[in-house]
This record gives sequence, C-alpha cells and structure tokens, in this order.
Amino acid sequence: MDNDEKNTNNINMIVKRVISEINIGKSNIFKIVDNVSDEFQVKNEELQEVKREIEEVIGKVDKLQVLDKNMRLTLAEVSKISGEKAEKIMKKAYEEAIEIRVEYITKQNEEKNLKRRRNSLEKTLKNYLKNIEEADNTVNQINIALGYLEGDMANVEEDSQMLIGIKILESQERERKRIAREIHDGPAQYIANTMMRIDFCKMVVQKDLNKGLKELDDLKNNVRKALKEVRGILFDLRPLSLEERGLNEAIKDMVNEISIESNICVNVTLNAMNYEIEHIIEIAVYRIIQEILNNIKKHSKANEVSVRIECGKEYISFMVKDDGIGFDLKETMAKNKEKGTSYGLIGIFDRVTQLQGHIDIKSAHNRGTIYKIKLPINREVYKNERK
Repeated sequence: MDNDEKNTNNINMIVKRVISEINIGKSNIFKIVDNVSDEFQVKNEELQEVKREIEEVIGKVDKLQVLDKNMRLTLAEVSKISGEKAEKIMKKAYEEAIEIRVEYITKQNEEKNLKRRRNSLEKTLKNYLKNIEEADNTVNQINIALGYLEGDMANVEEDSQMLIGIKILESQERERKRIAREIHDGPAQYIANTMMRIDFCKMVVQKDLNKGLKELDDLKNNVRKALKEVRGILFDLRPLSLEERGLNEAIKDMVNEISIESNICVNVTLNAMNYEIEHIIEIAVYRIIQEILNNIKKHSKANEVSVRIECGKEYISFMVKDDGIGFDLKETMAKNKEKGTSYGLIGIFDRVTQLQGHIDIKSAHNRGTIYKIKLPINREVYKNERK
C-alpha cells in the first residue's frame, strides 16, 4: 500500500469518526429540543389557564367594585338615620361594607399577581420558541455538513460554491415544507376549533351580556384574521402554484397577492419558459423576487413596479423596477451587515452568489430602484463553464 492510499484511508477514518461524533451531537440536540418542546406545551397550557383565571377574577373585581360603590352610598344614607335602631343598622352596614372592601382589595391583588404571572409565562414561552428556532437552525447546518462528509470523497472538487449553494437551498426548502406541514396540522386546526368554541361561549356569558357578546365577536374577528395570516404563511413557505403550475404562474399569484395587500400596481412580463429549469433554481428565482417585492412593499413607497423574466438556453434573467424613493446601496448593505441580519438585500446577494449568478442593483434618491439578476438554469451550466 503506497503513501497516497494510506493517507486516503486515514482521512476516511477520521471523517467517519467526525461523522459519528456529529451524529451523537445532533441526537443530543434533538433530545434537548424535545424536552424544551414538552416544557413549552406545559407552560402554554399553564398560560391559558392563567388567562382564564384572569378573566374570571376581572369579572369578580368589576362586580365587587359596583358593590363597594353601592355600600358607600348605603353608608352615607344610613348615617342620616337616627333613633334606637340607628346604631344597630349602622353597625351591620359597616360590617358588610368592610367585608366587601376586603374582598374587593383581595381580588384586585389576585388580579395583579395573575397578570404578573401571565407576563412571566409569555416571556418564558418566547424564550422557548427562540431556543427551538436556534436549535432547528443548528440542526440544518449540521445536516449540510454531514451531507458533504458522507458524500463521495473522490468528487470533492465538484462541490464548488455553486453546488454548495444548491444543497443549502435544497435543505432550506425541505425545512420550509416541514414547517408548512406543522403549521397546517397545529395552529391552523387549533384556531379553527377556537372559532367554533366562541359561538358556544356566547351561550354562557353571564356578565353584561351585550358587552360580552360584543367582545366575543371582536375576538372571533381577530381569530379569523389570525387564521388568514397562518394560511398566508403556508403559502409563503410552500407556494403550491410553483410546484403544480410552474414558475410563471407562481410569480403571477405572488404579484396578485402583493398588489392587493399594498395597492401597488405591478406589471409583469413573463416570456415562455422554452428550456427546462432545475427545480431548485426555480425556487431561488421565486424567493429572490418575493424578497425584492416585499422590500419594495415595506420601504420604497412605490406606486408602480415592473417585473420581467426571460429564460435562455443556459441562463434565466429577471429585472424588477420600481418608482419609489430609492436608497443608498452601500449604506444599506453596511447597516444590514452591522446588524448581522441575513435577510433583505444581503439575503438576495447571498442567494445569487451561492448559485454563481450575477446581480446588479441601481438606485437613486427619488428615482426608484432597478434590480437585474442572472442565474444559470441548472448546475450543468456551471460544470461546463469550469471545464
């Protein structure tokens, strides 16, 4: 056995050990996430119970407040009574007033304590969600690393930045599909069930019936809005039109949604896709345009936007132009990097760079912004260029 073969075997042994250790670490992360998720569920149930107790206590406090006020009026009237029975009546009235006052103050304190407990639980749940999200991101990064370590070492040279970008995007899309499924099976079902229970709650409202019914109607409208938002998240995470009808139709659907939400006029020019585009590239194009349009909607104050997509034999090119207030590209990029964010412009640049594409952004104060982007339609284009 020559030295090169020995070195290769040694490297493979080291890689296998590293893979084993990484898998052990990943399993430990999964256990931690499961424990945190279980604790999250327990705390969430506790929070819902506290909220119910708060509503109940508030109702009692409101009633005691009225009673306390009435008793003070009663004492004022009783104090005007004279005669043999006056002292007895006065004593009884004072005793009742004190009893109501003590109960009133007690319930007020109970309400304050419950609200402090509610706020603490909400903060705890927020931290749990943050920890779970960070753990999921870590697992994603571990999976990407494992994918390369477990791959064919003989083909390491082919794992260029282009291929790395594609594998990262593939991993991200798998995660989005998982999240979409979990939201659909969890929060969406829970909210729908809550809406049905609200109608039942109307039947048992005892305190201030008209006000109670009005509050329930408002709550139902809020839940309906939440359900709409969840469905919107599902669409953003996994646009079915992209998988079922192709890139052009998915872009049209996205543009229609954004136009309705923002009242921005979006003109779209989509040429026929005469060449097959690798699915992960289609997803990248969709996500990049989605991010650009979201940025325009949030920051540009534009009235009109134009989107144009052209697909050639090797590259797909697209341009997005708005008539908004514009921005300083260098300054905006510097601020995003300083904040450490991976979204917005930096996210767009990262996607394009990962796929060995080209991006050009031109913007000027009160003259709008033009995004021009070019991507290879599949990984074979990049491989051919390297030869």
